[in-house]
Amino acid sequence: MDLTITVRGCDQCKRKDRPATRYTLTVEDGQKVTRDLCAEDAAPLEAVFGPLPKAEEMSPEDAIKEQILTLLEEGEREASARRARREQEHREQNSASAKRPPAKKAPAKQTTAKKTPAKQTTARPPGTKSLTVAEIEALKAEGKQ
Repeated sequence: MDLTITVRGCDQCKRKDRPATRYTLTVEDGQKVTRDLCAEDAAPLEAVFGPLPKAEEMSPEDAIKEQILTLLEEGEREASARRARREQEHREQNSASAKRPPAKKAPAKQTTAKKTPAKQTTARPPGTKSLTVAEIEALKAEGKQ
């Protein structure tokens, strides 16, 4: 779906940040001149001719623009309300879980551990003899005597 938004700006000062009104002036020979003027640029004409009748109250483009802006504002308000509800529910859940006692856990399953031989952490040069604990104690006892 394509959507076209038309913004009416002042034909005189070219500013699009001010609301502009469409005026149609008819010259003596019947030729019509239409201009979009902001209140500031229409003031000199209204000073000379008095209050000028507007060509139309609101163009279809302006009506659509107004509807879109209204829908966007409503959508933003609804999103804000949804966000607030979610935050409130989250707070309530957190406070409820803080009051609740911790859940009991099932006892852990006991398994028998497989014994694996200990790995040597130091490398020995080739030809080095390994000693048992009993042999080391015996050597210590000999050295003390």
